[in-house]
Amino acid sequence: MKLTSQCVNDLLHSLRMRTDLLPLCDQHFRTMEPVLAPYNADYCIEFFRCTEKFCRRCFGERTGYATPRREDAPVISPNQPVCDRHGRPMFIISFSRQHNHVTYACAEADCGERAVRA
Repeated sequence: MKLTSQCVNDLLHSLRMRTDLLPLCDQHFRTMEPVLAPYNADYCIEFFRCTEKFCRRCFGERTGYATPRREDAPVISPNQPVCDRHGRPMFIISFSRQHNHVTYACAEADCGERAVRA
């Protein structure tokens, strides 16, 4: 993937996406990685993608978990937890196989909201 200098500059000076987050994939519970995708000559899209081979799941702070499809808007899962304080999708911070539950957190800086799902 070739990035334009504007995309690189936007990434380096952007406060839009928090790259200190470590969301887990909602299907594989593997750590996701930050990605920058050029949308057009003037705009790049920032999101996280699953590191599992062949998995296309992504997490965006505004859309939550989704599987991108060319030419289609992201379909937001109806069971996607949303922060009560900020109204934003929450991301998975941990998965307990022993207790079979998933813990979600808000992506907003300094927000302590959590949701636990079995």
